Amino acid sequence: MFNDTLKKRPSGVVLYLTGALIGVFSTLVFMCISAAAILFLELDRGYSVPLATISISLGSFLAAYFVSLKSEQKGYLIGTLIGVISFAAVTVISVIISKNGLTVNTLFRFIIIVLASAIGGILGVNKGKNKKYI
Repeated sequence: MFNDTLKKRPSGVVLYLTGALIGVFSTLVFMCISAAAILFLELDRGYSVPLATISISLGSFLAAYFVSLKSEQKGYLIGTLIGVISFAAVTVISVIISKNGLTVNTLFRFIIIVLASAIGGILGVNKGKNKKYI
């Protein structure tokens, strides 16, 4: 029994690390697309903060979707956990860099990121279970 637990743990760690890489990479891609849109459409720099929040939410969504699709269980929990970790990482980095502290907008970002990743987790689990044999 103990050996079975050891055998399953590395695959779980690898799964979560792969999900984290997918989340980071997709967030970077969405941020580059947002930056290009701001540059080429000559939008105000005020759009950069909401677009960054959307980019992080989409990256968390895709990471939660992938991990829950592969694990096929507890999608809401996996998605919420990934969202909280993503939010915490981004918030710690932004507080260190900007030193502005936490505001009411931080709460809205938390809600948006966690909801997006929870939805991604739920959809990932449900996608894995809906196999059609036609």
